[in-house]
Amino acid sequence: MDESIATRRSRHPGKKTSPMSYILAAGIALLILVIAVAIILGTAQLKLVLSQGSDITLEYGQSYAEPGASASLLFFKTDVQTQGQVDSSKLGEYTITYSASLFGKTATVQRTVKVVDTTAPTITLMHNENAFTLPGHEYQEEGFVAEDNYDGDITDRVQKMVADGYVHYKVTDTSGNVAEVKREIVYNDITAPELTLLGNATVYLTAGKDFVEPGFTAIDDAEGDISTKVQTTTDFNKYTPGTYSVTYTVTDNYGNSTQTTRKIVVSAVGQQPTIDPVGGVIYLTFDDGPSQHTLRLLDVLAKYDVKATFFVVGTAGIGHLEEIAAGGHALAMHSNTHDYDEIYASEDAFFKDLYAIQDKIFQRTGIKSTLMRFPGGSSNMVSRFNPGIMTRLTQAVEAQGFQYFDWNVDSKDAGGAKTADEVYNNVINGCKTRSVSVVLQHDIHGYSVDAVERIIQWGLANGYTFEALTPTSPTAHHPVNN
Repeated sequence: MDESIATRRSRHPGKKTSPMSYILAAGIALLILVIAVAIILGTAQLKLVLSQGSDITLEYGQSYAEPGASASLLFFKTDVQTQGQVDSSKLGEYTITYSASLFGKTATVQRTVKVVDTTAPTITLMHNENAFTLPGHEYQEEGFVAEDNYDGDITDRVQKMVADGYVHYKVTDTSGNVAEVKREIVYNDITAPELTLLGNATVYLTAGKDFVEPGFTAIDDAEGDISTKVQTTTDFNKYTPGTYSVTYTVTDNYGNSTQTTRKIVVSAVGQQPTIDPVGGVIYLTFDDGPSQHTLRLLDVLAKYDVKATFFVVGTAGIGHLEEIAAGGHALAMHSNTHDYDEIYASEDAFFKDLYAIQDKIFQRTGIKSTLMRFPGGSSNMVSRFNPGIMTRLTQAVEAQGFQYFDWNVDSKDAGGAKTADEVYNNVINGCKTRSVSVVLQHDIHGYSVDAVERIIQWGLANGYTFEALTPTSPTAHHPVNN
């Protein structure tokens, strides 16, 4: 069979090939082909290929879509059978088995599907718009919820930590997924302190008495006791009767303030009414002593059993108070210093001076005198450097139970008169025209003391009596010029 038909024909011209020869040749060729295919198929493998690889990771709850597989043997393809299921509602590993057969050959392969949970939980914080934390206090939880796609409600697993002005929340699900959030703590204080007054809400005083603070407490919800922060303001004037107030104000560190008031009612000390004496009366009064002339004056007064009034000052050792008191004379207050600039600087300064001389008299004699005379008199002009001071003081001394006396007969021994005769004439001329005379003299001047005996003799001879001033005596007040 090495020679082709065409060759044989060329060698044997005119001889024709029969149809059977063709059939035979075709059969032989087909047989050869079948044998060749059988040999190839016998050695070939059935291939089974998985789509998307042999391992698939599927998130919990995600629907599983089968990617499938293909099977082929050479250029022959066949169907693939699948066994196994994936339940994505349960974590774990699932096996899918793929198998195919063709021409007596089989193939099997498996795919692993892992259902996993990689989704972190969520922490939802509740917020109250009006919530705040008092400074220095522990944060009060507003609320939170922790949820996981697999574990569900895991609020009870949340861990909290407060640091650097924040609340840090952390939760871990059973798959190890972690969620963290933080909440800024709003520190604020909107509540004003509580301010409580101790003692009575209204305090009653007599004029001249100091107001003694009964006390108070201030408690703040954030800071605690803030009583030391309380500020007080007052219009209180102990010298003048009226109703005053003390205002208490306290403010915490966040600007919340509380204010309250206490009333102070200042009442005047009751004064005894003035009693006008019957008949002619001369009140001899002596200012600015005692002095080296005072004992001689006391002897003259004792000689005629005449009582006088001494408006003493606290300078120069203030001697002879005991002798004045022992003689039955009235001890009255003039000034402790007799320094106009000092005593008329203010009401406080004046009363400091007045109380000082009152105390000296009391310490020496046991007499609590309320009789007084203003240095320079109530009409003085020396106090005008402090406008209105005399108007205020004349009211204030009476409100405190003092009686102030001016004079209606001036001996002028403090200016003008320089001899006993001048003093005598000034006094008797002043007394002649009055039934009640309050005579001003100064026992610091010897010539004025020299005139006293003649004044007494004249008075007694003309039907006058001599008396010491008392709280009910005529006051001979001057017009107030300041």
